[in-house]
Amino acid sequence: MKGKEIFLTIIITVTIMVLCAISFLYDQKIAGQAEKAYLVYLNGETIGLIKDEEELYNIINKEQNQIKNEYGVKNVYPPTGFNLVKVNTYNDQFTSAQNVYQKVAEVDDFTIKGYIITIKFPKEENEDPKPDLVINVLDKSIFEAAMRKFILAFVSEEELDTYLNNETEELTDIGQIINKMYFNETITIKEGYISVKDKIYKDVDSLSQFLLFGPDAVMDSYTVALGDSIESISEEHHLNPQEFIVANPKYRETNALLEVGEKVNVTLLDPVISYVYEVNKIEEQVDKFSKTEVVDSTKDASYSKITTPGVSGIKLVYETYQVKNGEALPASIDQNRTITVRERVDQVTTIGKPSYGRPVNTNGEWGWPTNSPYVITSEFAWRWGSHHDAIDISGPGKDSPIYAAKDGVVVEAEVACKGCSRWKEGTFVVIQHENNMYTLYAHMNSLKVKVGDVVSRGQQIGGMGETGYAFGVHLHFSICTGWPYHGSYTFHNPRNYY
Repeated sequence: MKGKEIFLTIIITVTIMVLCAISFLYDQKIAGQAEKAYLVYLNGETIGLIKDEEELYNIINKEQNQIKNEYGVKNVYPPTGFNLVKVNTYNDQFTSAQNVYQKVAEVDDFTIKGYIITIKFPKEENEDPKPDLVINVLDKSIFEAAMRKFILAFVSEEELDTYLNNETEELTDIGQIINKMYFNETITIKEGYISVKDKIYKDVDSLSQFLLFGPDAVMDSYTVALGDSIESISEEHHLNPQEFIVANPKYRETNALLEVGEKVNVTLLDPVISYVYEVNKIEEQVDKFSKTEVVDSTKDASYSKITTPGVSGIKLVYETYQVKNGEALPASIDQNRTITVRERVDQVTTIGKPSYGRPVNTNGEWGWPTNSPYVITSEFAWRWGSHHDAIDISGPGKDSPIYAAKDGVVVEAEVACKGCSRWKEGTFVVIQHENNMYTLYAHMNSLKVKVGDVVSRGQQIGGMGETGYAFGVHLHFSICTGWPYHGSYTFHNPRNYY
């Protein structure tokens, strides 16, 4: 390369380096003029540019003392739609923090720190999904204590702590133990900012009241008078005694004594969540003997003698069942562990043969409609504000025999139908007996009779099931004066007939 070309190359290189240096220094100078600031957004729209975020937060805390006093918090925060974006800007037209606060205050949706509980409900068959339930609390300890209080409405503190501490022992004698506790719903809890326009629970009592009685409950109380009992107060206010105990957990037994002048809670239960526990139970069950008559044609009509004395049987029954919000669900019986302590012997009375050929009678006795052993999981009583006009019998298992309780004529026998007016009963049978008495057998799995059939006590009329509006295999058994749901009729407690 010639000397002239070398010189020109050096000149050009030096020039480029000088220009780069000038450009760098200029950029540094310009960059040094940019200021840190914060763009303020509210519900997606820009409402200002401020220099100091702390100044804005201090103004909010100073101006919103009412919120701080109401909720007992130290800090109040902007609305949930509020957002600050940090920027470098050459713009010197800043918005005052006070001006931005005024715009935020117009929205009037300030927030405080708390805990957000989300409850997801399980999908029920043939029902639309239930929307999530959101509960806001100031502190998660409020929710934890309210949940414990909710649970203690259904079980004792000793039962709960025994289960939580894994101290449950194996059941070996008459009694019961709880070996599972859970909620049907999925419950999550997280810390977050909560709008003061939303419901925020500040104490344990109000939240536990919501959990037990629902969002729209009007709390109702009753002052105990002389002669009152848990059963009489429950009946008067359309509660069953177990619901009374749930609403008044200081009482654990239905025969507990009440103090005259005391105020008790008689609000109808409407729990927003489902607390379930599983019970293992051993109970002594009496298998009551039945009475029958046989005719001895060698005796005259006046002859009557008990030739086989009746002896009720006794069994130790091992049961497993679930209790949901205080209501026992259909049970299962461990047939392999059911122990017969004493065999049942039915009473037989020998009578003489009358001249006109009187048929054998059953002395007006009612026969039990299921196999033994069995469990009565729901009584003839008030339940969730409406009356349960039957007893629910479970235990023998799906399609186990259902028997006619007395001689009679089948007047209804319908297979489960979703479009039917009485679809809740599923497959059911109604039998007419003497003296305008009727029995109803619902939720059956199968039928063995039809309308017009004449049946005798103890004859199988179908199999146990869970058709219609039923949770688990059981028999809904009613006794009624008058044809049920036809004209004039009155249901009776089946317990009174056995």
